[in-house]
Amino acid sequence: MAGGIWSGAKVRPGTYVNLKNGKAPTAAKSTTGVVVIPLIGYDYGPREVFIKLPGDNPDSKKELLGRSVYDDESHMRLIRFAAMNASTIYVYIPKGGTAASTTLTVGEASVNVTAKYPGTLGNKIKIAVVEDPSGGYDFMVVLDGSTVENFEGIKNLSAVDSKYITLDKTDVTLSAAIASKALAGGTDDSTNDGASDFLNACEKLKFNTMLFPLTDEGLHESVKSKIKYIRNSIGWKCKAVVPNYAADYEGIINQTNAAIVDGRDLTVAETAAWRAGLDAAASYTKSNTYAVFEGATGIVGGGYTNEKAEEAIKNGESFLTIDEHGNVVLEYDINSKVTFDPEDPTDINKNRPMKVYDTFANDCLMTFTPNKFNNDDQGWDAMEGIGRGMLQNYERDGALKNVDTNADFVVDRENSTGDAVYINVALQPVDSAEKYYMTVIAK
Repeated sequence: MAGGIWSGAKVRPGTYVNLKNGKAPTAAKSTTGVVVIPLIGYDYGPREVFIKLPGDNPDSKKELLGRSVYDDESHMRLIRFAAMNASTIYVYIPKGGTAASTTLTVGEASVNVTAKYPGTLGNKIKIAVVEDPSGGYDFMVVLDGSTVENFEGIKNLSAVDSKYITLDKTDVTLSAAIASKALAGGTDDSTNDGASDFLNACEKLKFNTMLFPLTDEGLHESVKSKIKYIRNSIGWKCKAVVPNYAADYEGIINQTNAAIVDGRDLTVAETAAWRAGLDAAASYTKSNTYAVFEGATGIVGGGYTNEKAEEAIKNGESFLTIDEHGNVVLEYDINSKVTFDPEDPTDINKNRPMKVYDTFANDCLMTFTPNKFNNDDQGWDAMEGIGRGMLQNYERDGALKNVDTNADFVVDRENSTGDAVYINVALQPVDSAEKYYMTVIAK
């Protein structure tokens, strides 16, 4: 019997089978809840890499940071407040600094001990070797008064597999106890030069919201330029929260006041960390207006008067207020945009509509990748099918309204030639009801 594959009518009787992928291309979903933070001037940790911390367990990388995120240290507080809402936090420590070190005398050998990472926190590392009653020796690594590692009953340094120190010799036999000895000579990079390295590194990271905690106005302009570049040239839509920076740009949130937590006045930068986590975690169907700052008991300097609040909103400020129940809340979920061009959407200063625009753009970036579709009728049909399905999903979720599936995602077939495809998309985001105007008539 004849067989094979078919591309048209066959002459001989038989069974002809074509094998095709039964799964149509589908839309990809972009990431949410991701915050990135530079740890400028931090005193320990790997340089020039992103350290990924899960929001529900931010303390999982203590060996890299050298301390708990619940430690009362300024950089750790930034992580801690961002983690109140973020699902993932990336932290970045710029290059600079030197690692602490010391030399141990082990029998007749001199063994150089160096902190795993640069920074002055390494100067708080001590090494001690004591005899183990069960045999061998206990090799202990002590950091800031706490034993972080104890290699028990070892007889050779080859058994020391430390996350905090490195040894330049390992095939050395332990034959006696060694008194506690501190590492020394660790230094930090005390300049802000690493901020540029951080901003450049962020070009390769898919994040939602950056916290930039520094107050240098020149660096603020660099942040704005980098966020614009990532949004407009790379195509990944993201924002940054910056303390006291009137950027007049939809990609920058300007946090201008601070909360009181556990009896302590937070800095505006620490409050901005909470704000960054809140923004990153918000879905495209959620406004953060009147979002509660859990654990906050007041506002540094007191809340704004009505006149001050109105002025701050007109200036594009993100600030805290006290609601009718005594909660510390975000007054209004806006960004710093205050000047509008004729082509700007009228709701571009509102972060919920912005989240719709940005999420749709990021979903498209993840879905319509190069060389995925043919630039012909069949490919255009597939693109329109996926795009219209995305619009329907957004409408079903409550992110869009008045969707016309046939008109709101259309390939410009006349101008789509060669390797260029032109697609016209219309979006009408749903915003939250945040201002209620009521007329009461006496009967």
